[in-house]
Amino acid sequence: MSDPSTRSTPASRLRFIGSGVLVLGLTAAYLFYRLRSQSVGPTLDDLLPGYSERRARQTAIVMGGFVVSLLQGADKLKEPFTQALIISGVAVVVALCCFRVAWLMDRPADDGPGTGSDTQA
Repeated sequence: MSDPSTRSTPASRLRFIGSGVLVLGLTAAYLFYRLRSQSVGPTLDDLLPGYSERRARQTAIVMGGFVVSLLQGADKLKEPFTQALIISGVAVVVALCCFRVAWLMDRPADDGPGTGSDTQA
């Protein structure tokens, strides 16, 4: 009745956790995007046409072009699509780490580096 192959090993639990993180992270990113993109109000550029170009020109005069590009990047990070991409990217990276650690846990102990024929003299 108690087959040793059906028992839950730490590697299989880690794979289950990785799968859960992946599914929950991608679902959270989708829901975050849907909710935030529907509730976005008018931007300052919608209310005052040409404002962002004038602000970028004034900032470039005062602080330089590099600061303008940094501010544009910061504005991109405020967009719901970019934030959803960051959430899904973090979920994928965490899930991949879980899968990699589980794969390393399942490897036999003698299957490590240095067992090849090119390392022996």
